[in-house]
Amino acid sequence: MKTRIITGIVLIAAVLAWLFLAGYEIFTIGALFMYMVGAYEMGPLVGFKSRLTFLSIAAIAACVLFYLAVPGNFMIKPIPRWCFYVVSSGMLVWLVSLPLLYRFPKGDGWHKNRLLGTVFALLMLLPFLMGLLILRADSFATDPRQGAFLVAGVMALAIAADTGAYFTGRAIGKTPMIPRVSPHKTVEGLCGGILLALIMMVVLTRFGWYSDYGHDMAKLLIAGGITVLFSVVGDLVESMLKRMAGIKDSGRIFPGHGGMLDRIDSQLASIPVFITLNLIMGNIAQV
Repeated sequence: MKTRIITGIVLIAAVLAWLFLAGYEIFTIGALFMYMVGAYEMGPLVGFKSRLTFLSIAAIAACVLFYLAVPGNFMIKPIPRWCFYVVSSGMLVWLVSLPLLYRFPKGDGWHKNRLLGTVFALLMLLPFLMGLLILRADSFATDPRQGAFLVAGVMALAIAADTGAYFTGRAIGKTPMIPRVSPHKTVEGLCGGILLALIMMVVLTRFGWYSDYGHDMAKLLIAGGITVLFSVVGDLVESMLKRMAGIKDSGRIFPGHGGMLDRIDSQLASIPVFITLNLIMGNIAQV
């Protein structure tokens, strides 16, 4: 427990420094580090015997993306609309995951197909990477720190939902949500998590944390509520992949907390979903 607490404190401090003290270039390096470590851990979860195989595929995909998008231009030029479509492509994997989670452990034949596993994993990771860069670059020309608050605000949705779900579930949780994947998650906990996340979103909006995404409160709350639901899906999908692969933790990079994917599983879904929903509803002023 002591190791877990110390690691947690160090992680929080590192993330805050990454968001609010680092320049956009360092932020990009940090986002790419998360992506690459996540790719290193993802290989065995989607059936690769060698971690290096999928890591190499993910590295090539990121290089192509960076070559075409040139994230450094996000600070000074409008972000190309196709970059938002890259983020939105992540919705495919999260929507497809819903019936997979419902049917699990049946219908897991796709997991043995390397091509499907590769596409599935890339659609989990690449939209997350591009989404981070887009959010951090928001309003950069007028206020370089605004994007940091936006990234923190979106990440906080999943954190608040997880916190609310934990305490609500312990207090009144009785109805298992998907016990074959995660036996401890309950419907009551989910409702408590959504409520806490939306309350937090309203409060943070008053302080301007959601920037260009917050000019229509009703749309923002709709996007926030659905984002919280999919953040839970992100957590469940990683649990499902670990069960199919027979792995307890995705990695050991964080003592007491497991691997990178164990820490960002909900963010892999919440960041692309948040951006996509706001894009669909026309709630992003700069696009």
